[in-house]
Amino acid sequence: MKSLSCKDLGTPECDFVAKGETAEGVVQEMADHAMQAHADKIAEMSKTMTPDQMKEMMMSKVKDEA
Repeated sequence: MKSLSCKDLGTPECDFVAKGETAEGVVQEMADHAMQAHADKIAEMSKTMTPDQMKEMMMSKVKDEA
């Protein structure tokens, strides 16, 4: 099982955690959540990062759960 939390991405006030069997699925779940819950942060990040760069950043933070 893999996971990625908003806290992993620098949003300590949000307790959302995406979980799934693949890193790609976890990143997609997180992206969907971020677009709804953190649209302001996504808009700010998009000024300095491409969507591919954002995806790579999220992929690098996906954790394997025991």
